[in-house]
Amino acid sequence: MTDLNDNLLNKFIDGDLSNEMMDEVKRKLESSSEEMLHYKMLLSVHNKLKNLPGEEVTPGFTADLMVKVKRSLKSKREQNFFIVSVLSLFLLISIGIIGYLIAYYLFTAEPGSSDVLTQFTIRFDDFTILLKNFFSRGNVTIIGSVFSFILIISGYFFYDSLKHRV
Repeated sequence: MTDLNDNLLNKFIDGDLSNEMMDEVKRKLESSSEEMLHYKMLLSVHNKLKNLPGEEVTPGFTADLMVKVKRSLKSKREQNFFIVSVLSLFLLISIGIIGYLIAYYLFTAEPGSSDVLTQFTIRFDDFTILLKNFFSRGNVTIIGSVFSFILIISGYFFYDSLKHRV
């Protein structure tokens, strides 16, 4: 004979046991007052839970929930697209500037003079001096301010697009 545990007694209360097991559980309950007391407590809890009113949701709850889930997924895709777009734009601008500088220095080398690599090195040194002067103390503040302004504007549009989705 099996021991009576909560799982078995709950199945007995629900009527989920075979006829043989039901008879066996009945005999065990009749033979032990302690088991009968435990059974009556479980039966009492079962009846009280059964009489509790169930939670009801509005008729369109599932449809509303699915719309919100789809909107959330769409929003995440759009966020990723926005971030990738901004990063791609910065990358393209950087590659364009570097490509332009390399092309400018390669194609403006004086013909008949020294080797193209030497001309490139000389022009690159001139370019680094130009960059050092361009990024002097006063100009760095202006450049930083422009980049900060661009980031703030991008952040505003990003936040605004999220706000309208909710």
